[in-house]
Amino acid sequence: MKKTLTDDEFLDMLMELVLAEGIRNLTIGEMAARLRCSRRRLYEIAQTKEEIFCAMVDRFFRGVLDKGETLAGEKHDLPAAIAAYLDEGVKAGARISVGFLNDVEESEAARASFDHYQQTRTLRLAELVDEGVRTGVFIPCHGRVVSEVILGAALRLRRPGFLSEAGLTIEEAFQEFYRLLLSGLLTQASKMTHGREGLALADLPGRGAPARRGKRVKANNTDVDKKLLEAWNRD
Repeated sequence: MKKTLTDDEFLDMLMELVLAEGIRNLTIGEMAARLRCSRRRLYEIAQTKEEIFCAMVDRFFRGVLDKGETLAGEKHDLPAAIAAYLDEGVKAGARISVGFLNDVEESEAARASFDHYQQTRTLRLAELVDEGVRTGVFIPCHGRVVSEVILGAALRLRRPGFLSEAGLTIEEAFQEFYRLLLSGLLTQASKMTHGREGLALADLPGRGAPARRGKRVKANNTDVDKKLLEAWNRD
């Protein structure tokens, strides 16, 4: 480790620590020892470890929003732009531990940051969906309705209890949801132009990556899931 870290480097290291472990089982002294810094440097961020945690939660989600916007702006193709935007959220999910997620849900301030992040992402996605409808890339639909569906699903998919019962990481849950979302939005002409394999979401990282052509996706126990995945596997 460098003897002297810039403020941004130090905050990034602290953020990665709480992403990996949450805050419940960490003390200020342990954080200082792990980061090889003084307690004073931590208390310069906030006065309590809970406030420090909330500051890092906010930093993390703001960074994901900014990165997603940048990546989407670099794409000239709308489906690719949306895929890149969603992809960044999935990759962010891969960095979130169960401990972090539990601690976020138990903190009103941290949970508000998570809510704001998801609301901002879904509203931005609504704008992209409306653009896709106007240009004939997506099937006729109302972008704000799509965004509300996404937000409602996102709020439920992130619940630790659901993830535990489903045997999924948060990354895997959102990966599957976004894959179904994009494949359902594309018009038939767009599917022929882009192809499922041409979408960035077909190559999302993670243990739960969707199957490529020639590989079948296992259905869950509900009839709806089976029908959706049977349709996916037929194409």
